[in-house]
Amino acid sequence: MRALTTKAPSQIGSELTALCAKAGVLLAFVPPFPGTHVSGVARWLGDRPLIQLSLLGKWNDVFWFSFFHEVAHILKHPKRAVFLDDASSGDTTDSREEKEANQFAADVLIAPADRKKLASIAPGEAAIKAFAQSIDIHPGIVVGCLQHMGAVPYASPLTRLKARYELKVK
Repeated sequence: MRALTTKAPSQIGSELTALCAKAGVLLAFVPPFPGTHVSGVARWLGDRPLIQLSLLGKWNDVFWFSFFHEVAHILKHPKRAVFLDDASSGDTTDSREEKEANQFAADVLIAPADRKKLASIAPGEAAIKAFAQSIDIHPGIVVGCLQHMGAVPYASPLTRLKARYELKVK
């Protein structure tokens, strides 16, 4: 699934849905709920896990982090729980489950050893693209990681390396 980060946005929705289905996971793309900041939901429908991703502000770094965050909830947390990830909700973001899901997503996208290497590169376009190619991930995800680490400002011109996803809701 991680390999899809380098694919064209038009390929991602159907291929990711098919890979999830093959693994027994239902994946649904849903419109964002007005007035909320919900990026994803992970829950079980009987014996089948369901991941729902809203299309709210889906730069590729945010999309893939949200997706793997929800995967962590399915793999690591109780089936009875519903994990509704709302960026505006401070009460659940510090829970053990949320921290674990965040770490899982970060580690899937850029392995800890690679993140250590990333911390030592000069944050420029050529270096970011070379690093992204070396670990087979989209450069926009590297930029997002650098922004999260505080090494690149969110208003940086490097943000142009991110891709915007506009997935169709069926």
